[in-house]
Amino acid sequence: MFDATSLPPIPTATKWRAPELTPIENIHINVDFSDLAPAAEELAAAGRSAETIEAHEIQLGAAEAGLSALSDTLRNGRGIAVVPNFPVGLPHDAIELVFWRCGLFLGTPVSQSVMGDRLGHVIDVTKTDPHARAYRRNEKLTPHTDPADYLAFLCIQPAAVGGESLFMSALEVHDMLRADHPDLLERLYRGYRWSRFGEQADNEDPITPHRIPVFSERDGLISTRVVRQYVEIAADEDPSITLDDLDIAAFDYIDDVAMNPELALRFTLTRGQAIFANNYTIWHARTGFEDAEGVPPRHLLRLWIDGDPRRPVVDDIQIYPGTVGIGPQPGRTPSYETDVEVI
Repeated sequence: MFDATSLPPIPTATKWRAPELTPIENIHINVDFSDLAPAAEELAAAGRSAETIEAHEIQLGAAEAGLSALSDTLRNGRGIAVVPNFPVGLPHDAIELVFWRCGLFLGTPVSQSVMGDRLGHVIDVTKTDPHARAYRRNEKLTPHTDPADYLAFLCIQPAAVGGESLFMSALEVHDMLRADHPDLLERLYRGYRWSRFGEQADNEDPITPHRIPVFSERDGLISTRVVRQYVEIAADEDPSITLDDLDIAAFDYIDDVAMNPELALRFTLTRGQAIFANNYTIWHARTGFEDAEGVPPRHLLRLWIDGDPRRPVVDDIQIYPGTVGIGPQPGRTPSYETDVEVI
């Protein structure tokens, strides 16, 4: 029997509302790149690419103090931080190396799609692939998480129009539900079967055989995982999976959070700014965007990072068996045609 009152308390430091973090400078963590940047530029000039680099090959130097503060904030604090002033004036390969090395400090970057891209590029490819996965499209994205401990985006080029980021404390929403809507919270703890969006291996089911909980608890820590559209695709493709009014109400509640200025921190990343967030405590979303003729298209670098140390989570939170992230499958791209509107 589900009892919301028996769930462990959530530490105050790990949950927040938007006004507490406004203006955005309140969540800045400054990192001194004066040693890291030239080391990365030297490796790039020697022909080394980011995904081939191991941590010992680039000494952090003065960057270590800021990155240590970032790690502590993600693991033990509010779970979100902006690092301004990345050295984006470097050659592009060197920028990638700096960003990659910051990711290695937090853990291990993992594959983000069947392409095996551990250093991802968030760009709009819908002109050539109308069924591309959400991060390669320009539509809005509703509140969701990615399948790793941490996510990171570095802005190389903002959109000509739109592309505003929204971040919200899932743990704050959890306690709002605990107090006011325990019936919805019960459904979210029960979880849902997910479509694997065509990125499963040949020997894996296209829909998870298990329910993935939106909220779960292990070792006294409450964690989250949600992508509404993958739940709806599973229900659309498998007649045995049904979503009733209470399920829809629970997801509508989550979507409404993104529109609530008390809960959603809204800002647009500018060139050289990076956002880091804990996927198990934070939801993120994005407004739609448009590129313009004569202006470089919107371009973010992205990392999904398997944390070190890894957060304790229940086994059922994983989408793919034995894998953090999405296993690479040579020759395939993250593209999937569905009748469900993927936003």
